[in-house]
Amino acid sequence: CQSEHGLLLAATLWMMPHMGAAVAVLSSSTELLNVSIARAETQSEFRMLTDAVNLSHSRRKRAISSKEINALLGFHNRVRSQVFPPAANMEYMLWDEGLANSADSWASQCVWDHGPSQAMKYMGQNLSVTSGRFQAITDLIRSWYDERHYFSYPNRCSGSVCSHYTQMVWASTNRVGCAVRKCSNMYVFGSTWREATLLVCNYAIKGNWVGEAPYRIGKPCSRCPSSYGGSCWRNQYICGEFLHCF
Repeated sequence: CQSEHGLLLAATLWMMPHMGAAVAVLSSSTELLNVSIARAETQSEFRMLTDAVNLSHSRRKRAISSKEINALLGFHNRVRSQVFPPAANMEYMLWDEGLANSADSWASQCVWDHGPSQAMKYMGQNLSVTSGRFQAITDLIRSWYDERHYFSYPNRCSGSVCSHYTQMVWASTNRVGCAVRKCSNMYVFGSTWREATLLVCNYAIKGNWVGEAPYRIGKPCSRCPSSYGGSCWRNQYICGEFLHCF
């Protein structure tokens, strides 16, 4: 779409089913959060736990700030908690450093396409690119959320694309990692953009299985696996013990 700030485009990968198992790349800090989160008795305790994980990430050299990580993760989880019809098996999404690193590696190529191809059978991927300025990192992913207007449960899309949104709200996708890169002379849909900002978000386990619904309808957290041993937080199921989650 055209805006006063420039062009903003989005792309997502719609994966066909395959016989291999999806693999989540895990970081030690998110493992610790999974164990600790069940012990958080108040909202303030929960916020302290998530902030602590994100602060540990900020100490690492990266092209995306801890503030942007919080914004992207918070946006995803708000979207996931507000799906309609309500989801019975929606999992709470956590930041994954391995996925963020893989997103950064791909974003550094400054290519308007999904990849790398060998990793696509294990993870989902949403892309967004803009030629103009943006005030917040979430401006780059808002169009993904807007696709909800064209999505009809369980898997019907009345617009040109709904797969950014469905990847965001895929119930079993509980890890995300994103990266942002400034690109020069980037080829986008038939034209060369002198300056561009590319956002890559990688997801595990991947969603968008053809013909499947992104989640199950029902009372929030009513159809999550009993083996998780977790709790319900804002209509999403949080894993209480790491080994029970995968």
